[in-house]
Amino acid sequence: MIKRIKESVSGAGTHPQAGSLRPAPNPPLKSGKETIRVTEPVLGDSEMEALQRSMQSGFISSAGEAVHDFEERLARHCATEFSLATSCGTHALDLLIYAFDLKPGDEVIVPALTFISVGATIARAGARPVFVDVDKSSLNLIPRDVERAITPQTKGIIGVHTFGHPCDMRALKDIADRHDLFLIEDACEALGASFEGQPVGGLGDAAVHSFYANKMITTGNGGAITTNHKELAKFLRQIRGYSYEPERFFWHHHMPFNARMSSLQAAVGCAQLDKLEILVDAKLEVAKGYQERLHNTPDLTLPSPSSQGQHIYWMYTVHTERSIELRRSLADAGIETRPVFSPLHVQPVLQEASAPVQGPFPNSEWAARTGVNLPSGANLTSTQLDRISEVINNCLS
Repeated sequence: MIKRIKESVSGAGTHPQAGSLRPAPNPPLKSGKETIRVTEPVLGDSEMEALQRSMQSGFISSAGEAVHDFEERLARHCATEFSLATSCGTHALDLLIYAFDLKPGDEVIVPALTFISVGATIARAGARPVFVDVDKSSLNLIPRDVERAITPQTKGIIGVHTFGHPCDMRALKDIADRHDLFLIEDACEALGASFEGQPVGGLGDAAVHSFYANKMITTGNGGAITTNHKELAKFLRQIRGYSYEPERFFWHHHMPFNARMSSLQAAVGCAQLDKLEILVDAKLEVAKGYQERLHNTPDLTLPSPSSQGQHIYWMYTVHTERSIELRRSLADAGIETRPVFSPLHVQPVLQEASAPVQGPFPNSEWAARTGVNLPSGANLTSTQLDRISEVINNCLS
């Protein structure tokens, strides 16, 4: 009989700002109208054919040829020498954090506004996530604040391309090089974006990617690491699949992971990569459509284009002080939305690892309080954009 399991915990948590930054419940979608989802995967005959070929080969595990093919194609897209497919983006981060040998007492600088995995992987390693505020227009790390946050315990930086907007990797790399820190690029929301003419995914020591169903391309679930470092890639390949000693099963010098992608997933990924340029163009058309329809809407801040690269608008994120009211109005019309991430410095699960208390971070808190991710799928139609925009204008006008 189980003697003890983790207690179920609810509520805002212990951070003094947690109560005001805890997200509102998701408004229920009203039935009776065509539902417009936040995003949906674009799948077709090519994915089905690739899946069938993989099944017919008999090699459906991570040993299948499709995995190698997917890794080669992804590396070409990111202009890197190496790529390693993984089970998800979070586990890709876990592998890198282990490879960079984080220990208790070490610190890693991350955005205060980002997905929970960025802080959680550091906490799982026993290290301390150090949060830095984001820029209001890009929702990305502010480099000068990153530099101010460096201490003798700092070992690395994770720069995130938030919602498809490329962060300033040149400034972050300069800081990392001067202070001898590792630099991880989180491109989970930004495959197809670019910075200063270079594709994201090859701008740091290593990059992580996600291929969840709502990402730029999908394998159902799944992720990857891209890098130009040969020895890092070699080590990651070893630990990705149970950390067997080379040419010996069942002997382990390193912590065993099982973070491999199946051949079935990789086959779908290959077909999706063939569509990446089309999907990026479709996202840009959606962003253009919103800009045309919403640029005069009162009390609504639209996302900014990148001044240093190509923003791909994985999510089209708007801001209004009436965000809860707007989400309810859209839900009443059968239109699904998402809030912007809740800041990491107030997350209950990170309070122990990030102690002492960090914050406030005004820009991150503003973004979390006011942000709404509108439907952003590559298959949105002009008619659907009209419908969404009409609800927004009626609500805020």
